[in-house]
Amino acid sequence: MRRETPIHLMIYNQLFPNPGPSDPSSFQQHLTKNLVGEVRIETATFYGSLDTIEARYPGLNYAHPAHRKRLGRFPHHKRLFEAFDRLGLTESEIQGFCRWEGTLWARERYERDEGVKVRDTTAEEIGEWVDTRKKGSRAAQNKGINVKTDIEVEIEEVSTAEAATTQASTLRPIDAEMRDEDDDDDDVDTDEDEDEDRDSDPMRTESIGFALNERLLQAAILRERGVEDVIMDPEWEQFLKEAQERGDLSIDGTRERLQIMAIQLARRDHLMQLERGQVVGMQERQPPAAPA
Repeated sequence: MRRETPIHLMIYNQLFPNPGPSDPSSFQQHLTKNLVGEVRIETATFYGSLDTIEARYPGLNYAHPAHRKRLGRFPHHKRLFEAFDRLGLTESEIQGFCRWEGTLWARERYERDEGVKVRDTTAEEIGEWVDTRKKGSRAAQNKGINVKTDIEVEIEEVSTAEAATTQASTLRPIDAEMRDEDDDDDDVDTDEDEDEDRDSDPMRTESIGFALNERLLQAAILRERGVEDVIMDPEWEQFLKEAQERGDLSIDGTRERLQIMAIQLARRDHLMQLERGQVVGMQERQPPAAPA
């Protein structure tokens, strides 16, 4: 379908609906002032220089999405592509309209006039894509898929000695705890036995201590009544004197000293009783004296 209004006027009205003093007066002026400069910048950026024929005739296709993306980075080309879309221009209309430097039209005219083909080196280093998925699937179908489902379990044999050692080391903490409990029980039994033996011993410390205390108290009472020649206990008085001089007169030390002295006195009394008993026995065994 042929449009009644020329395309360049339609596009200019889209780009500049209310032209100002600084705006171009026609699309041709806008092309020379803005669009061609953006094409040269994009070409130099893409190829690096304008020394080759390909760089001078890049063949930009304004209907190709990749080329539109490259040029769409620039503001004037972006507005131009938006105007194309609003007007709904077809690809043939865009190709017939875009006839200026750097476009596909300029390359085709150069090739026709010079009789040469401009070599397009874009993406030459990228090889042709080959779909290897089909080859892989066919190879898998030909070879088949082998799934290993066997399970291998390695069992290490342990000697009887090692097993016994392991079991002993495992049970050792339990045995230790049992031994500790048994030791505690033995300690309790030993303490009870010692208590029983001490109660049954006629020379136990408690009873001896009480007797010594009674004698000392009696001696102290007699001294308070004025009897000065009463001897309390030579060893006890000597101990108190030395303890006062050392400054070590403590309750624990006194108690310990009393126990030692009580044991010594009890042994002395016991020996004296034994000697007295022996003398009495000897006297009883002697025959009576003959009358004179």
